[in-house]
Amino acid sequence: MAQAGIEVFRDLTIGSDHVPLGDIRASLLSVETREWDHNEEQEANLKDHAVGMRQEDILVFEYTGHTLPKSTLTLWQRGETYTVTNIVPADVGELGVKLYNDLLICFVAEVVDKASVRDQLTLSLTDDVRSLDTWTSAEAADSLRRFSALANKSTTNSHPNDRERWERFVIEAHRNGDNLPVDILMQWLIEVDGWDETSANKLAIEFEQGISLLGAYDTILRG
Repeated sequence: MAQAGIEVFRDLTIGSDHVPLGDIRASLLSVETREWDHNEEQEANLKDHAVGMRQEDILVFEYTGHTLPKSTLTLWQRGETYTVTNIVPADVGELGVKLYNDLLICFVAEVVDKASVRDQLTLSLTDDVRSLDTWTSAEAADSLRRFSALANKSTTNSHPNDRERWERFVIEAHRNGDNLPVDILMQWLIEVDGWDETSANKLAIEFEQGISLLGAYDTILRG
């Protein structure tokens, strides 16, 4: 039985209706942990590069534990909240989804949950597995599942019946406002619907082209 979703990078936002952002910052920095250190040098570098842009606060923590890759985690002010914008490994090219999410959860457990103002904080932590209708309508998601279930995977969407089902999916996705990223579609086709990488890439390109064409058509009609 196919999995119900795909594994994705989690997002973390930290805020409070009662604690000012400066106090949240101070509380996070005052936490004593052997696994995370405040990386003041990297933080200063980021702030220097942000001069002339948005005057927002930045917090940088460095993972110094031994069970996960050495990495730096950056929190960027977004209004009255902090959002983790990136986790960058020190010694490997990229973390991948699982290690990224493991580091994020470790940060929450070892720093955020131990902050003195924790009971007044509001955390938004997205799921690590998401279904297709996270990005598109239920109708579009159903259309894609129907296409994949019935299509001849050796010919992608070349058969007229497969082509018709594929076009219905593209149209339904367009009606939803084109919120389905191409990379997510390709990942879904491979990991959930069982397409090989070459076929999934072909379909993802056709999806992008179809959405672009329908958007251009709508623009002409409105003009």
